[in-house]
Amino acid sequence: MNPVKTLRSLGPRYTALWVGQTISQFGTYVAVLTIPLLIDYIQESRGIGPQTLDFSIAYALEFAPTFLVGLAAGVLLDRLHLRPVMIATDLLRACAFFYLAAEVGNYGMGTVFVMAFVLGSMTTLFDGALYSMIPAIVPRDRLSDANSWVTASIQANFAIGPAVAGLFAWLFAGPAVGLFINGLTFVISAISLAWVGRVPHHRSREDERVGFLTEAANGIKYVFGEPRLRVTTIASAIPNFVIGFFEATIVVLAEVVLLTETDLEIGILLSAMGAGGVVGALVSPRVTRRLGLGRAMTAGMALTGVCMLALMFTTYGLLAIALQAGWMIGVSVINVPLATIRQHYAKESMLGRVITASRAIGWATLPLGAVLGGWLGATPETYPWVARSFPLLMVATAIWLATTVVWGDTFGPDFRGIGQPNREPAAR
Repeated sequence: MNPVKTLRSLGPRYTALWVGQTISQFGTYVAVLTIPLLIDYIQESRGIGPQTLDFSIAYALEFAPTFLVGLAAGVLLDRLHLRPVMIATDLLRACAFFYLAAEVGNYGMGTVFVMAFVLGSMTTLFDGALYSMIPAIVPRDRLSDANSWVTASIQANFAIGPAVAGLFAWLFAGPAVGLFINGLTFVISAISLAWVGRVPHHRSREDERVGFLTEAANGIKYVFGEPRLRVTTIASAIPNFVIGFFEATIVVLAEVVLLTETDLEIGILLSAMGAGGVVGALVSPRVTRRLGLGRAMTAGMALTGVCMLALMFTTYGLLAIALQAGWMIGVSVINVPLATIRQHYAKESMLGRVITASRAIGWATLPLGAVLGGWLGATPETYPWVARSFPLLMVATAIWLATTVVWGDTFGPDFRGIGQPNREPAAR
């Protein structure tokens, strides 16, 4: 089917939601480079050399809210209407970037650290609301298609956003314009999301509301009480552990293992990741329809591990670029059925808590992988051994998934197989 027709077939409300989140994610991935460039600018303006720890702290503070704020965010998302939450988080992020742009040179690293945590917290709320809203405006048999478009836009922005940030920094000799563009993207996103219209709350008035902490704990209990959610949440933590290490040390990986010679070659490898992610997102619905949710996720895990492992034994060239794209195709094939499984098997009144709790647990390993891998591979002699060992974790996870209840699951709680309704009650 024509991709544009596929998008249109999901309805105008989903299209408006997709446009809004695409613009918002563009701002998020522009920030991937604008924040480090801002740190570099502050260090240079104070006449000090590069302080690696500043970059590491900012990275950790940006991702830490996924775990620290995510559990509380889930309770809020189950209590509040989702669209206003997404608009509010966009506008708050816009204000933060407008402040950073206007006051460049008048603040230090403490302000950047605080803003990194605030921006990460708003992104956690936005993403949780996004995946909680999709089942309210898209039929359940189209969730894979809807999630694939979200994943495709995220990966495209991953490829484009940092390049745009670098271009503006080069053109305007500083981070101010890039920071302002960051803020502007979130304003445009908020306007686009207003076109979605009112979305019915996924939690009915009859659902019992208990204390805040009890509701947060109930979300975690539900995740670990439902076998498919438990298995896929644990499994999602493994690639994030590995990817956290590779993302944090991508320059070292390129220079020490792949033997790149220029910054351009490193940029091409990063672009290959984004391109592979887009391809994976677009083919994932077809893979899922053919294999089912659990087997598609398992196949994606295997592809990611095998391609990444092979990459660690190559040097820069066409093969390395293809393998770099290949393992990101696998990541997208993991992400689409993973998101769909969460949406299918979460009880409707607990959708926000289940999605944010699953993401919080799965993403908590990102900074852990970055720190542990960086410590183990601290020297040019030890780094290649760590880089060649970590992908084996994903291969092992794929083998494990093939032995779990996820492998036997096919197309969601309503089906045993193609055209065979599930006689058991749906676990929603």
